[in-house]
Amino acid sequence: MEPSSLRTGFLHLLGGSLFGRGLSFVFNLLLSRSLGPANLGILNLILSATQTVEMTVRGGVDYGITCALTDRGTDLAPERQATIAHSALRVVQTVTVAAALVLWLWVMPGQGLLPSQLPLERGWLVGALLTIAVGEALGTLHWDLLLVRGNTAALALRQGFFAPLKMLAAWLGALVAGLGGALVGYGLINTLQMGWLWMGARRLLPWPGGWGFDPRIAAQLMRAGAPLYLTNVLASLVFLPLLGSLAQNRGVADVGYLRVGQIVVQLFTLLPGALMPVLFVRLRQGDDLAQRQRDSERSLRAIWWIGLASLVAYALLDRWIVPLVFGKAFLPSLLATRILVLAAVAESISQVLHQPLLASRRTRLFFIAQNGAAILAALAGSVLIPRLGVEGFLAAKLVYALTPLLVYYLAARGHLLERSALDRHLLLTLALIPVCWWGGATNPYIEILVLVAMAGMLAIDAWPMRGMIRLPGSLWGGNTREL
Repeated sequence: MEPSSLRTGFLHLLGGSLFGRGLSFVFNLLLSRSLGPANLGILNLILSATQTVEMTVRGGVDYGITCALTDRGTDLAPERQATIAHSALRVVQTVTVAAALVLWLWVMPGQGLLPSQLPLERGWLVGALLTIAVGEALGTLHWDLLLVRGNTAALALRQGFFAPLKMLAAWLGALVAGLGGALVGYGLINTLQMGWLWMGARRLLPWPGGWGFDPRIAAQLMRAGAPLYLTNVLASLVFLPLLGSLAQNRGVADVGYLRVGQIVVQLFTLLPGALMPVLFVRLRQGDDLAQRQRDSERSLRAIWWIGLASLVAYALLDRWIVPLVFGKAFLPSLLATRILVLAAVAESISQVLHQPLLASRRTRLFFIAQNGAAILAALAGSVLIPRLGVEGFLAAKLVYALTPLLVYYLAARGHLLERSALDRHLLLTLALIPVCWWGGATNPYIEILVLVAMAGMLAIDAWPMRGMIRLPGSLWGGNTREL
């Protein structure tokens, strides 16, 4: 992908993210006010389970197909590309059936995930969960095909159109029939999205006829993406049971408070969410790992600074913003929101740091860092959630977000040109942990002074970064220049 193509793709995805996530935030806000903490917690459990299923059914073929169709010097015939895509889709469809069965066994006969006291009949909720999860899973790989084929304008519809439309339908359904109406509205739009994706995929390539596929190609794609896939699945399988444990030990209201944090986090992941897909394709064209790390340094510095500055600004205002926007019933979500935003900033930075590794097909460090963090998070959550409730879940989330960041940064530091500035960013990230955790319980004036001091440090770093003020142009420059 040439710099101009990267710029175009980034702007497509950023435009879709800005428009779509802005609307999604508004509709999520309205939905939160309509449902209240408890019903919002049930919805959060269902959407979190859906996300886990979507991650699980990929089988590693998403990474495999992206590498197979974007290798330097690879000039595959469209028919061959279609055969590869067709085989990957068959893997997703097969795993979807198995995942749906396992989910039903866990939630229905096993009485897992959902608490015993529910506002609706358990069988009805499980049916809604399976419908939404399967619909999302069957369309998951089509988004990767759109990226590989360079159709970023259509890919932008995921965040720019379908995501807000789902939340709008859920809110309208909630106004009519509460939680049940919200699930029906969300499920209808989810089904429409799946149909649109299926029809669109067959226009991307000369699609093979029939249901047969090449199992050797499927095995190769799964093998290429196995480390990345196993890592992502492990993380999902860690946090979904922890979320269910929180609901069963402390009630679904705490899960609802976490949902408020997840809604706010969407605003902090706009740039990384738009940049990561096209940055990966761009870095695939680099010569070696060191060059790819240098090529991504300007993106790293910009994303890190923006994330920290946004978090500091939010922490200065959140004690007034949350009750004003979401209502006083969600005031206990202050801690959850701050910690989840800090974790999201750390995960965004980690994504930029490990993109050169993934583009170089060096997945061992990624596998060790992410899986190690997931295991540590599982241990922390299982011990702390029964004792501390939502604070135990947040501690596990911080462990999972910060451990890979430290590992990736130490591994990449020797290849970076602006080490001193990035070292300051790392120290400030770590210093924000106690501020976010205990800030709401301390003297607000002391907290404000600390945050203002942090803002001053960021302002000092902003001056030498003035060349990056035209952000889109800074994200795909070739070699990083000293600033």
